Amino acid sequence: MPRSHRVVRVQGGRLVNAEPRAEVERTLDVASAEGFDVVTSFVVDENVYLVLGRDA
Repeated sequence: MPRSHRVVRVQGGRLVNAEPRAEVERTLDVASAEGFDVVTSFVVDENVYLVLGRDA
Protein backbone atom coordinates (compact mmCIF):
# COMPACT_ATOMS: atom_id res chain seq x y z
CA MET A 1 0.00 0.00 0.00
CA PRO A 2 1.48 3.43 -0.92
CA ARG A 3 2.41 5.75 1.93
CA SER A 4 2.81 9.48 2.11
CA HIS A 5 5.61 10.87 4.28
CA ARG A 6 6.65 14.12 5.95
CA VAL A 7 9.77 14.99 7.88
CA VAL A 8 9.68 17.44 10.79
CA ARG A 9 13.02 18.90 11.92
CA VAL A 10 13.37 19.93 15.53
CA GLN A 11 16.41 22.12 16.14
CA GLY A 12 18.60 21.01 19.00
CA GLY A 13 17.57 22.44 22.36
CA ARG A 14 14.18 23.70 21.16
CA LEU A 15 12.17 21.31 23.31
CA VAL A 16 13.71 22.65 26.51
CA ASN A 17 11.80 25.95 26.28
CA ALA A 18 8.02 26.13 26.50
CA GLU A 19 7.19 28.16 23.35
CA PRO A 20 9.29 26.14 20.87
CA ARG A 21 7.96 22.95 22.46
CA ALA A 22 4.38 24.20 22.01
CA GLU A 23 5.14 24.94 18.33
CA VAL A 24 6.33 21.36 17.79
CA GLU A 25 3.23 20.06 19.60
CA ARG A 26 0.98 22.13 17.31
CA THR A 27 2.80 20.83 14.23
CA LEU A 28 2.34 17.25 15.38
CA ASP A 29 -1.33 17.86 16.27
CA VAL A 30 -2.02 19.17 12.75
CA ALA A 31 -0.18 16.24 11.18
CA SER A 32 -2.10 13.81 13.37
CA ALA A 33 -5.41 15.37 12.33
CA GLU A 34 -4.32 14.80 8.71
CA GLY A 35 -3.76 11.11 9.46
CA PHE A 36 0.01 11.12 10.00
CA ASP A 37 1.73 9.04 12.69
CA VAL A 38 5.36 9.09 13.78
CA VAL A 39 7.10 6.29 11.89
CA THR A 40 10.62 6.78 13.19
CA SER A 41 13.06 9.42 14.34
CA PHE A 42 16.75 10.05 13.94
CA VAL A 43 19.39 12.57 15.02
CA VAL A 44 21.89 14.43 12.85
CA ASP A 45 24.28 16.70 14.72
CA GLU A 46 22.03 18.47 17.26
CA ASN A 47 18.81 18.17 15.28
CA VAL A 48 16.06 15.60 15.75
CA TYR A 49 14.10 14.53 12.68
CA LEU A 50 10.66 12.95 13.02
CA VAL A 51 9.49 10.92 10.05
CA LEU A 52 5.70 10.95 9.78
CA GLY A 53 3.72 8.61 7.55
CA ARG A 54 0.17 7.86 6.52
CA ASP A 55 -1.50 5.52 4.09
CA ALA A 56 -2.10 7.29 0.79
